[in-house]
Amino acid sequence: MLGVVVAIVTTSALAIVDQPGTLDPFFATGSPLGAGKFIASVGTGSSKARGIAVQPDGKVLLAGECVGGLNGTDFCTLRYNSNGTLDTDFGVAGAAITSFGPNKDTANAIALQPDGKIVVAGGCWLYAPLDSFCATRYNQDGSLDPNFGSGGKLVTTVEILYEWAVANAIAIQPDGKIVFSGTCTSNGTDSFFCATRYNSNGTIDTAFGSNGKVMSLLGTGSNKALAMTLQADGKIILAGGCHNGLNNVFCAARYTTLGALDTSFATGGMLVDSGGTIGLFRAVAVQPDGKLLFANGCSAIVMSWICVTRYRANGQLDSTFGVGGTAATTPDINAPHVANAVTIQSDGKILVAGYCGNGTNVDFCLLRYHSDGTNDVNFGTSGKVLTAIGVGQDYANVVALQPDGKILLAGHCNNGSTDAFCALRYDGGPFGYRNCSLDIDGDNVPSATVDGLISTRVMLGMNGNAVINGIVFPAAAVRKTWSSIRDYLVTQCGLTLPL
Repeated sequence: MLGVVVAIVTTSALAIVDQPGTLDPFFATGSPLGAGKFIASVGTGSSKARGIAVQPDGKVLLAGECVGGLNGTDFCTLRYNSNGTLDTDFGVAGAAITSFGPNKDTANAIALQPDGKIVVAGGCWLYAPLDSFCATRYNQDGSLDPNFGSGGKLVTTVEILYEWAVANAIAIQPDGKIVFSGTCTSNGTDSFFCATRYNSNGTIDTAFGSNGKVMSLLGTGSNKALAMTLQADGKIILAGGCHNGLNNVFCAARYTTLGALDTSFATGGMLVDSGGTIGLFRAVAVQPDGKLLFANGCSAIVMSWICVTRYRANGQLDSTFGVGGTAATTPDINAPHVANAVTIQSDGKILVAGYCGNGTNVDFCLLRYHSDGTNDVNFGTSGKVLTAIGVGQDYANVVALQPDGKILLAGHCNNGSTDAFCALRYDGGPFGYRNCSLDIDGDNVPSATVDGLISTRVMLGMNGNAVINGIVFPAAAVRKTWSSIRDYLVTQCGLTLPL
């Protein structure tokens, strides 16, 4: 009965568990769009959210770009309270806006340090289009941290021969060092996977790669690194696309902790997918067992699909996942479906976020798969949920899980005149995505005299051994004590119960 709506209400105001994939009615309750979603204009024109981070206190940070008046686009970071209302104590009236120069600055990623400071990275147009890795670090109140870079801002020229570079991802190591990765060029023709590593104060870590930088050419010509993750052993995975001589295909690279290509991964540290599909990896996540999940918008000649491909830790395709290593979701209609983000729930289920065509435009789109790559049909509609936010094109760029299992998506949506930050929150766990059913004692046979009696007593507000007094549990029952039953109702069904 996974996914069944369970509503147990008592005088102690127990939680109501909604169907996984349902908009959270307690998020953005004052939004004119209705509870569960919002659009927020920031700056003086178009704005786009491309990064998300959830603070330990539940507050949500969105980072991206916005028009800042005469200075083109700037880095823009907004913070929201856990209920989806703007946190006006952050920055100036809820927003931290930072300009690097008179032209285009675009923030693509955000990460939280253990001390609560906020790092945002992207590219800035100082001399040529997006010619440098750029980053800011903010204090917890949204003010620039003067102990990072120069007055809280950092500009790194990654290219060799005065071309361009843009950071698309951030990773913060356990030792506090900061890794930025993205795309850069060196000769006016080829583009490379690039990464730089910094000490916690924003100075280059010269022990990494060549004087703090790495550049790798995968395939031929055009390379684009869009995503990054750290393995438990500290190795660094970059993912994106490259050209194999015929098409743009999926590519990834793994580096050691010192920035050298890890030759134990794929071929010489580089993975160039030759499966025949066209596209690029847009997101990457590491499973607890070390296997790698890459989300992408794969193409079957003319139509893009949502695809998730799994590789073993050595970079070899895991054919036990999905069909031949890939879980592909065919569009319901003749419209594009593209994945931009992937994350893994604590129960091993896989969330993939992006945008899906609805026949007229595109909407926020979220899919959930079981750990073997099959659709989780108890999520949304047959494993997928589409949600319109604005009045036209809605692009979900990032996904994040809250500690309580609720799912946040953010990106940019059309508000009727321009693009704006937008976000929504779905119910999904830990209560919704775990196995909550009426089989409370765990013998696989829901019964009125055991399971029904327990649930009735709980609904009446009883707790402790009073809930199980007089109940004769079957031999197959795995939960026979109040402690084990309470743990099941709290962790699997989302109830709030006294000890």
